[in-house]
Amino acid sequence: MKKNKNKIQGGCEIPKGMRKKAYLFCYVMLIPCFWGLFSFFFVNAYSILIAFTDGVPFKDPFTLSNFRLLFYELSLKDSTLYASISNTFKYFALGLIKLFLSYVIAYFLYKKIPWYGAFSILFFLPSIIAPVITVNIFKNIIGEFGPLWMIVKNLFGVEYSELLANPDTATTVILIYCFISGFGSTFLILLGTMNRIPEEYFEAAQIDGCNRRKEFWQIITPLCWDTLSTYVVLSLTGIFMSSGPILYFTGGEYKTYTLAYWIFDRVKFGGDYSYASAVGIFFTVLSIPIVFGVRWAMKKVDPEVSY
Repeated sequence: MKKNKNKIQGGCEIPKGMRKKAYLFCYVMLIPCFWGLFSFFFVNAYSILIAFTDGVPFKDPFTLSNFRLLFYELSLKDSTLYASISNTFKYFALGLIKLFLSYVIAYFLYKKIPWYGAFSILFFLPSIIAPVITVNIFKNIIGEFGPLWMIVKNLFGVEYSELLANPDTATTVILIYCFISGFGSTFLILLGTMNRIPEEYFEAAQIDGCNRRKEFWQIITPLCWDTLSTYVVLSLTGIFMSSGPILYFTGGEYKTYTLAYWIFDRVKFGGDYSYASAVGIFFTVLSIPIVFGVRWAMKKVDPEVSY
């Protein structure tokens, strides 16, 4: 029997006027798709070409000088690039810690501890306030006349020190801010995942004498593993793209760069496109086997994980 192409699933025939509009809409939507693909390949191809020159592809001669400079800077522990990579991995480690704590917080809220509604609002509130506002509040708290220094001065007699202007403390202060301000969306998604677990699992576990610790590790964790592992992979893929709220705090000064911010600063203010491209390409290539390795490890734990 010949299939009617003008029918949608369920057997209803598409009206002729609507059919033409649907086709027209699909064709129009192809334009931004093709433009996006063209822009993506053009930008990346140009970045690869420029990384092997001193400025202009097809005009300047082929050279590996950008990559030599890259390895030279990596060998210097006091270089800005070395500090940027170190800070980038600190942000990644902080992200994993926050993921675990968000998971624990989501579990306690899922079990509806006392005042769980108030705690949900408290943890989610910073994520819906504009970063400019939360950064300024945080800077005022740790400022010379903020409550933190007033307490420290009265208790220990310590004189004020500008933490964000000190290379030894500036990155730590920004990491503390990121830790405090970033639980919202993560714990909310994990809480939603837990709410979809059928109650029958917990009832059966209680009959078998399962305590809270076993419930957390042997029931909830395997059922939430898909979401958790996706978060880990996403954190890893974004490790070289994260810049944190550095622009708001220090503008990259006092050794607070991340790799993404270092590349941005090199292009925006240094105009060194070829070297920035070489660094970006090197760490992109380096991250590919790491991401696939972590993905393989996650699937080893649970073969049904799919992303």
